[in-house]
Amino acid sequence: MSMLEFPISFENPTFGIAGVVLGAVVVALFYFSYKRLRIAQKRLELVEWRKLRRIVRTLNIGTKTGVVIALSFLLARPYFPTTIEVSVNEASLDQLAQFKITSVLLMDVSLSMNQSDLKPTRLDAAKAMSNLLIEKMDPKDLVGFVSFAGRLYDTVYPTTNRTKITESIANQTIHNSTAIGTALETATGMLENLPGAKAIVLFSDGKSNTGIDVALAVDTAVTLKIPIFTVSVGTYGVGESDPLALKEISDKTGGKFYEVRNEDMQNLATSISQISQEVKTGALRGVYDKLTLPSKDYQTPTMIFSSLLVATLFLMWFTGV
Repeated sequence: MSMLEFPISFENPTFGIAGVVLGAVVVALFYFSYKRLRIAQKRLELVEWRKLRRIVRTLNIGTKTGVVIALSFLLARPYFPTTIEVSVNEASLDQLAQFKITSVLLMDVSLSMNQSDLKPTRLDAAKAMSNLLIEKMDPKDLVGFVSFAGRLYDTVYPTTNRTKITESIANQTIHNSTAIGTALETATGMLENLPGAKAIVLFSDGKSNTGIDVALAVDTAVTLKIPIFTVSVGTYGVGESDPLALKEISDKTGGKFYEVRNEDMQNLATSISQISQEVKTGALRGVYDKLTLPSKDYQTPTMIFSSLLVATLFLMWFTGV
């Protein structure tokens, strides 16, 4: 579905301006040339012939001016600004980039994140993924950050200042216990009153043992239509890794679950690119059914000016002007 808007615009307006100027020059030249003959025409021509000459003169000026202007407008690539509606799931990267989202990254810094099943440690893997994800996000998107173990540690409210986020990520160290519910409740609180599309990305090995009940925090996210994307940084069965708990969080909120294994680390950049796009899509899907995007209709104005050109050339041919 598209909606037509006015006025007409041009990709290369210089050509259009030149055409208008040349058209004015043509009119001026005809005016001065006919002015010199006006006295002779009045003396030698009959009244009826003068009227006919006036019509021919008008056609002469009009057709030649129309040719000049029509050609220049076609060279200027005219278009009508329009809007189109695209399904969020079918939108391209360029189309998604026209919309801003706000996301909060949650990083588990509990003692279990010191396991070395991901090299060198789960926490180091989470840091690397977080930094890559921030690099892949659109610069205009707001990003917040919260680190947590048995309680919250560092909190950065959503900002476009990527340096502030990356510095906070680099400073994370290991602490006791894991309060995933508390972290999720904090993130939803940060996002609740902000406008637009929102999402949460949780990096954890998935085992919560203290703080707010995870189910209650998830229910809050569902109510606010904030999808939670969970990234499992741990091998199932090693330490306190619980990827199934993370998957349940994502499934309930409309997010997506990702599981990173040690052999995936070499392809991390590719995986993060996918995660970045899906986070943006998921956040927008929570707000929009379809995206309304600006577009350009080249066909209609091209047909209009082409028809004008053909009409003026046709008139010149059959009138001999």
